[in-house]
Amino acid sequence: MTVILGILLLSAAGMNSQYDREATKIKAQGNALRELLKTEMMQKQATQKQLEDVLDTIKRVDENISFQNDLVTNKNIQLEALIKAVDEAESKPKAAPLPVPAPPPIFIPPVIANEVPVPAPVPVPAPVPVPAPVPQAITPLPGQKLTIDDKRNAVKAGFLHAWESYKTYAWGTDELNPLRKSHKNWLDLGVTIVDALDTLWIMGLREDFQLARDWIADNLSFDKNRSVSFFETTIRELGGLLSAYEFSKDKMFLDKAEDLANRLLRSFTDSSPIPFATINLSNGHGSSPSWTGGASVLSEMGTLQLEFLYLAYHTNNPSYAEKPMNVFKHLDSLPKAVEGLYPLYINQGSGTFKGNDYSIGALGDSFYEYMVKLWLFTDKQSDGYRRMYQESARGMMSTLVQTSASGFRYMAQTSRGTIQHKMEHLTCFSGGMFALGAHEDIDAHKSEHFQLATDLTQTCHEAYDRSPTKIGPETFEFRGNNEFIIPSNSAYYILRPEVIESYFVLWRTTHDPKYRDWAWEAFQAIEKHCRMEAGYSGIRNVGSIPVVHDDTQQSFFLAETLKYLYLIFSDDDLISLDDYVFNTEAHPLGKIRLPLDEWDPELRSFLLEK
Repeated sequence: MTVILGILLLSAAGMNSQYDREATKIKAQGNALRELLKTEMMQKQATQKQLEDVLDTIKRVDENISFQNDLVTNKNIQLEALIKAVDEAESKPKAAPLPVPAPPPIFIPPVIANEVPVPAPVPVPAPVPVPAPVPQAITPLPGQKLTIDDKRNAVKAGFLHAWESYKTYAWGTDELNPLRKSHKNWLDLGVTIVDALDTLWIMGLREDFQLARDWIADNLSFDKNRSVSFFETTIRELGGLLSAYEFSKDKMFLDKAEDLANRLLRSFTDSSPIPFATINLSNGHGSSPSWTGGASVLSEMGTLQLEFLYLAYHTNNPSYAEKPMNVFKHLDSLPKAVEGLYPLYINQGSGTFKGNDYSIGALGDSFYEYMVKLWLFTDKQSDGYRRMYQESARGMMSTLVQTSASGFRYMAQTSRGTIQHKMEHLTCFSGGMFALGAHEDIDAHKSEHFQLATDLTQTCHEAYDRSPTKIGPETFEFRGNNEFIIPSNSAYYILRPEVIESYFVLWRTTHDPKYRDWAWEAFQAIEKHCRMEAGYSGIRNVGSIPVVHDDTQQSFFLAETLKYLYLIFSDDDLISLDDYVFNTEAHPLGKIRLPLDEWDPELRSFLLEK
């Protein structure tokens, strides 16, 4: 009996002693980190963030120790009960001693002291920012269920990993190459910095927002003797600057936007309502790509209007909106072979349609999106965009929406008048588009539109779910009873946002928890297959494990994919759909609530009101 009691008491004492040693060690590590941080005041921003992370870690450790101490207390209660039971058993001959339960394994997460980087020589003209410590991915304890806050914080940690990696290896350039820990410039406009501005603001990362703001103020110049995409530069650069102005009201952003807009508008000529596809920002020379036969692309000319209308309104300069808004008027006026469907190519010189290919994916997608959003942006007052969308919705539903052998509805496309039974990742935004339109009562057939929204999004989720990586490919096809076929030449994933974008809109408009579940599944798959030591990379084949990376962290991954994921796990009043319209790069722009009668008459004249 004495031996048993000794074992029990030693077990409890050993546990307490182990906990004390671990707590002392952890707190000593925390104190060491505090002292280290104090000596590195030259890097104020980095050290402040690191200190916050250390304190958060210590807090979590203290909470864990408290939890383990509760276990010790419970174990002591069990021991007292066992001692009592053994005492009672002494009077019973041949009674076997009661077994002593093994103590639970002790798990105390280690505190890893991140080295504070030594300040690098300051380059001219812009300093390379020192990376702040990145929060580690959340790993739940066995049986622990992650909360919505946990998931939102995990997405934020993912964004910080992407952002800090960009700051370390690609600061001031367009995009990060994660594999090579290098960078690339395709616009030479610091695209990732501008594209990530509003995500930084939304996630509350004000110091990094200020860092980006200062780089833009001091270093971003549009006087570049190179041709850039009118479309890409508008949605990423102009949209990013305008959204940053929307949130911060810092006029520097508006001034930069005006400088850029004045250069971009030279894509238009007096002889045609259709702009060139590319523009030299320095000398104003415009051109269209040879692969289109010199034609301009529907989605590129039809995805400028939100940005230039916002700029015209907030600068009180209607001229910014005149030519971009006239594109919609011109396209609306052209005869169409199928109601509401617009061919993908338009002759830049004559302004007429070229060919009869239709798609709600590549080359067409965001033109239809902007019909809905222009109507909403003008506070549902410019009904011409509503009418155009109603016509287009009818055309899509009668011609492009197909149903697979097992009942999955998908948005097909045509080539030379023939239906192509495939759906693109880009087309997966359309579920969100139909849901947003239905939610805002854009069409009398509200329930039919909502049903199509949920069906299309279900199909896109299925493309993810059937993939070995749980990530959807660039395109998937339907051939008879064979469904969700991944063509070898389009099996890649480049960190695209469209599926998650539809999850976001469907979550906000229905609050069906499955959309949060699907979003979390997608995020986990991205973390597993796309996260690298430096940032995130696309993968070349979603159907093959282990994956092969494409070595590009797209700027839209920070602007769109991670922003939509963060908002899915946030309250609805964070960037409310009642107050904001997202441009096609997910840059929120505040709706104009002013009655049309109070608009500048010239600016109002550019709208399509009927």
